Amino acid sequence: MAKTNLDDETTAALTLFNEYVAADRERAQREQRLQKAQRAKDDAAVLVKKLSKGGSSKELSEAEAAYRSAAEKWKALYDGKEPPADAQDGEATESAEPESETEAEADAEAEKGDKTETET
Repeated sequence: MAKTNLDDETTAALTLFNEYVAADRERAQREQRLQKAQRAKDDAAVLVKKLSKGGSSKELSEAEAAYRSAAEKWKALYDGKEPPADAQDGEATESAEPESETEAEADAEAEKGDKTETET
């Protein structure tokens, strides 16, 4: 492409326009995150209501904890704050790898033991 020379006024106008576009893009992304957080909070509230009518106390307490977490994330986004990175994705990022091969084997053994205990 050929490089064109722009006067100062045109350069300033283009810079202002680019800043507006970037700000608008950020606003749209923030709105999407806020809507996603609102849906997660609403879904968690529905689950709490459902389990309060007929669910185990363990399930209800887990659902209440999930609701509180979703509500905190929504509130942070609503207030213009960014929640922690692990809460932003809506997923727990537990990708800690075992330090050694024997530790990985110990974890596998523990999982097998947990499964056999729940099956009996």
